[in-house]
Amino acid sequence: MRRLLQTLSLTTALVFSGAFCASAAQQYSIATNPVGMALFTLGASLSEVMKKSYPEIQLNVEATNGGIHNTLLLEKKEVEIGFTSALEAAAARGGKGRYKQKTPLLGMFAPVIGMGQCPALASSGIKSVQDLRGKRVGVVRPGAMVRPITDAFLEAYGMTTKDFTIFAEDLGNLVEKMKNGQIDATLWFGVVPLGPLMDLAKSREVVWLGVDPEKFKPVIKKYPHLFVSELPAGTYAGQNKAIPTAAERYIVVARAEVPEDVVYKIVKSAYENLPALNQAYRGWSSCTLDTALDSMSVPLHPGAIRYYREVKLPGLDAFLAKHPN
Repeated sequence: MRRLLQTLSLTTALVFSGAFCASAAQQYSIATNPVGMALFTLGASLSEVMKKSYPEIQLNVEATNGGIHNTLLLEKKEVEIGFTSALEAAAARGGKGRYKQKTPLLGMFAPVIGMGQCPALASSGIKSVQDLRGKRVGVVRPGAMVRPITDAFLEAYGMTTKDFTIFAEDLGNLVEKMKNGQIDATLWFGVVPLGPLMDLAKSREVVWLGVDPEKFKPVIKKYPHLFVSELPAGTYAGQNKAIPTAAERYIVVARAEVPEDVVYKIVKSAYENLPALNQAYRGWSSCTLDTALDSMSVPLHPGAIRYYREVKLPGLDAFLAKHPN
């Protein structure tokens, strides 16, 4: 029925717990990314708190190839909810770029930050972004959800990927190449921390490349969903100070036909169970009500609006005026 890689189903657990008959549950699928990676873990932990808060709703966690794949699945009606980026959500809603039709996507919340985590081998002599010129640099593949933020990161310095020898592969392969001295640096963006980079920091001496906030201001003006954040000190071995870096929030969107009550309960469950979610996965630590609308590029779902009205979310009316449904 759905061409998906894997479904994390809670049906069996619910049946044995005696909570309710599985066939009576309202079932919805949330598209994440590969098993064990950040978005999958976020989805799995959210599914668990939903099971406890609202057992009448079964949230199935779909392992996918990530944000672009998620948005394409939403376009094809193969999932109802998904993690994606601001750019992809807006493009899908408008039927632009890779999307063949306008997809009725509506925003729910913006739970986590994807930020630059960009190591360079200390032995390479690279100390800043400008020093990447002429070097061997790993980046995410073209077409990946985070490739636009990689390009924006370089744009702040008047650079593109043509300024160095590019290696476009998955992060695990790039880290192995850095460990073997085959490449000098990697520009990567994602939820903190990234397992392969933890391994790299323990294996090789690296420096972490940040962004100059002043240089990044024109980029933010051009791409308002981006902002400057900090890679916290101590995130990786030997990283003793915070690093200012380019960032965006990954957003959760739903198809418009998902019932208001369902979206309301998912959003409410997320924000009212943050201590439990943080305990399950530290990636939730950047999720707060204050940032619920950060990087949101599409109008809000009525269920999300209902919850934000309930908690009197600051800035809601201004957002709704700017992004009418």
